[in-house]
Amino acid sequence: MRTLRFPIEQPMAALFAICMGGTGVPPVAHGQDARATQEARAPGTHDSGAFRDAMDYAQKRCARLYGGGAGREHGYATGLLVSPDGLILAAQGIYLSGESLRVVLPDGRRFEAETVRRSEKLQAVLLKIEAKTPLYFNLAEGARVEQGDWVFAISNAFNVASVEEPLSVSLGIVSVRAEMEARHRTQDVPYEGDILLVDAITSNPGAPGGAVCTLEGKLVGMIGKLFQSVNTRTRINYAVPVDMLQRFVEGKDDEEPPAPPDEAPPKGQGAYVGIRLFKLSGERAPAYVDSVAPGSPAHAAGVRKDDLVLAIGQDVVRTCREYEEAVAKLKSGQDVPFLLKRGMTIKTVFLTLAAKPEKPK
Repeated sequence: MRTLRFPIEQPMAALFAICMGGTGVPPVAHGQDARATQEARAPGTHDSGAFRDAMDYAQKRCARLYGGGAGREHGYATGLLVSPDGLILAAQGIYLSGESLRVVLPDGRRFEAETVRRSEKLQAVLLKIEAKTPLYFNLAEGARVEQGDWVFAISNAFNVASVEEPLSVSLGIVSVRAEMEARHRTQDVPYEGDILLVDAITSNPGAPGGAVCTLEGKLVGMIGKLFQSVNTRTRINYAVPVDMLQRFVEGKDDEEPPAPPDEAPPKGQGAYVGIRLFKLSGERAPAYVDSVAPGSPAHAAGVRKDDLVLAIGQDVVRTCREYEEAVAKLKSGQDVPFLLKRGMTIKTVFLTLAAKPEKPK
């Protein structure tokens, strides 16, 4: 197993599917070269009709997701139908922060979704709609791929596909399966586990949550949350492997269980953040920062007055009440990402939480 520490310092970045700004097109062979390569890498799939069938199969099992946007963060994404009763896999994103999360199925039906569970390790979320979804990806039948295998990625990149139009498809090969170590302060999100690096362009708005499949239509993985290096501004094209997705959906992904009540921090010794919110409009008002205590974790991280808190860790924050609920779960000593909106800019800061100071008697 190889270990990948992002960003990759490689002169041949294309080898590992790194693209500047997520733009460009994947290298695709044409004519006799394409047919010869396809026959060599994927026996039995050289028939163009079979490839069209595989794309159609995947199209019918991907949904469009629409929610909250902020600044340059887009309010749309893609999702994978993974059960006959309305379970949808998606990637974490700001679109989850809207008052409602709308799902548009391939047949045009529209539903509101609720969150079942999240995985901070995989930056994934499992959603549920009240609908029958007989066409879905069976995760137990997903495919494992090797370096050099052909795959295609399908997603609502840039939100260009209306209900009547098919999702975008990008063709490429698997570069490597590697262990990802996306660290706080180096990337804007954490990730822990394996990834599939692909040379198909998947790092565009709207693509996260899309499907990566073999040329036979077997699911290989899900396009993950966009990773962008803080230092180099480069992005990575990757998928979360299907075996890891299956464990997450089945609740077997080894997420740390919540601490039992007797291990909770004693009263007066919980996490200290140092933010006071502007609450004149009530608890359902947006979580705008009214003031930051000097010397507090928030002050050290660079939180400012009038910042809008959008998320704390993996908890979406839409109101002052949700902010208080998220903060109440934090513990001293944690290094927690706070997603903020400052003017028209979305940024992540990391608060190293301290023990809550005792109130003077």
